[in-house]
Amino acid sequence: RIGRRHPFLFGVAMSAIKTSASDFMAQTVVERREQVDLRRNLIFCTWGLLYLGGVQYFIYVHLFARRWFPDAMAFAAKSWRAKLADTAGQRTVLKQVFLDQFVHHPF
Repeated sequence: RIGRRHPFLFGVAMSAIKTSASDFMAQTVVERREQVDLRRNLIFCTWGLLYLGGVQYFIYVHLFARRWFPDAMAFAAKSWRAKLADTAGQRTVLKQVFLDQFVHHPF
């Protein structure tokens, strides 16, 4: 419910929580620390909030979905059989993957 009414705020909060929780697990389970480094965890939480929640929301929702590839949602909703026949939709997916993996992520 909250995610549908306030998708940006929900996404930012979830990104902050999951990034903080991931660092907590890394510190307590993987590194077997007796005390959690709260400063480090706060840095991860902030990274999740600002970059993963904010910047990536803008990139994937506003740029990819609304501006650059507005027909992608229609392609995603198709059956596998329809997707296999839709070569224009397949090209759109390849463009998205290229931009994501070779332009966005390297930088």
